[in-house]
Amino acid sequence: MPERDTLTWNSMINAYTTSRLVFEAEGLFYLMPEPDQCSWNLMVSSFAQCELFDSSIEYFARMHKEDFVLNEFSYGSGLSACAGLRDLKMGTQIHASVVKLKYSNGVYMGSALIDMYSKTGNVNVQRRPVSEALEIFVRMMDLGFKPDEKTLASVFGRIDEARWIFDKMPVRSVVSYTCLGSGYARVASVMTARSMFMGMIERNVVSWNALIAGYTQNGNNEEALNLFLMLKRESVWPTHYTFGNLLNACANLAYLKLGRQAHAHILKHGFRFQNGPEPDVFVGNALIDMYMKCGSVEDGSCVFSKMLDRDWVSWNAIIVGYAQNGHAIEALETFKVYVRLVEEGHQYFYSMSTEYGLAPLKDHYTCMVDLLGKAGCLAEAEDLIESMPMSPDSVVWGSLLAACKIHREIELGKYAAEKLLEIDPTNSALYVLQSNMYAEQGRWQYVKMVRKLMRQRGVVKHPGSLWQCPSAGHLDADEEQAMSDFSSSEEFEESVIAAIA
Repeated sequence: MPERDTLTWNSMINAYTTSRLVFEAEGLFYLMPEPDQCSWNLMVSSFAQCELFDSSIEYFARMHKEDFVLNEFSYGSGLSACAGLRDLKMGTQIHASVVKLKYSNGVYMGSALIDMYSKTGNVNVQRRPVSEALEIFVRMMDLGFKPDEKTLASVFGRIDEARWIFDKMPVRSVVSYTCLGSGYARVASVMTARSMFMGMIERNVVSWNALIAGYTQNGNNEEALNLFLMLKRESVWPTHYTFGNLLNACANLAYLKLGRQAHAHILKHGFRFQNGPEPDVFVGNALIDMYMKCGSVEDGSCVFSKMLDRDWVSWNAIIVGYAQNGHAIEALETFKVYVRLVEEGHQYFYSMSTEYGLAPLKDHYTCMVDLLGKAGCLAEAEDLIESMPMSPDSVVWGSLLAACKIHREIELGKYAAEKLLEIDPTNSALYVLQSNMYAEQGRWQYVKMVRKLMRQRGVVKHPGSLWQCPSAGHLDADEEQAMSDFSSSEEFEESVIAAIA
């Protein structure tokens, strides 16, 4: 390798740290001409993960002394090292620095603080972070996230602590009930979760979704179906996450007939899978997964082919589905198509000027930014925008912002949002997209700021038509057949009852 840039150095260090060769990684670190923030974070986190906590704290302190910006990953690794050393004093000092920062209430930081305080033995100080983490956790569930094992272990590993907070609350809201109920469900105490749920005076669709998801993920698929029936009978309007849980239950039971009827039921609620709104993509992905797990490769392929807007989950579901059903050639070909889309896009774009002498227009740049963004090449997409010979419009910046939301690249997304609002400060969709991006990262103070800015500028979010069922004229032949296969909700309910009987 004749020339190494910072990214190359960091990739090599990361490869060593992933293999727990931390001293080899340290050797590379000292050879780097100019270590950046990522380089320092790798050293802090790798020593903490290898339980060399003193070294982790040393790098953390040096990073601060060298005037590098400490982000949530720096602080998280530092807190992990304090937990390992049982150093409450240092952990408290780091906590004091964290509370001043914008991401102090995020789930990641909340989990790290809970872990540190619980391991250093200061349970009383732990109460407040637990409460904040629980509050944020239910918001994550509302957004359809599946927290990783570390988050779950931190938030609900001490379920007795969460219960202590709940019991001390003078007023208990739907949020607090849902938080604790979700916690019990996630640690396989589904009967306790069910008991709490039934004791709620008021329930919303988030509460239902949390409990249904808990049953599904613990293998109680029949009971998850029964809860879906109860939801329908209480006239609670299901969301795309409700249907995702329903389809997961059908997939886990390998019950193709019920899965197909669930598909028809979903179509009746207005999900189309052609227009590309995010909830439709979510349900489309769940349908692909369900059909593939039930062995109906043709149906899964059909759903995939109708999805004009797909994310990486869509591609992963179809590729894995092909492979698991013995269609190795189709799996390989689909994977090649996914990779080739980006490569071909590059070739076509650059051949316009190099081979044909044509200057790309703004629309060409927009398509290329969208392609790079969805493939996760965000830095390259940003560079392309900056190199445009014309001023980027709102469509170009909107494509980058949408990609940042998908890949959770907050800082670049914030930059794209600022550019967008300079161009079109009255477009409500931009505010909503920006708000959702912050919400997905648990940065609720930024969500509030965006909503406040909307009010100050008199921007009103226009109601969407997602839940309106399109007229029959918009259905294709396959969808018409699916709709005719079952004519009423009663028939679907009968099928569910038969499945759980």
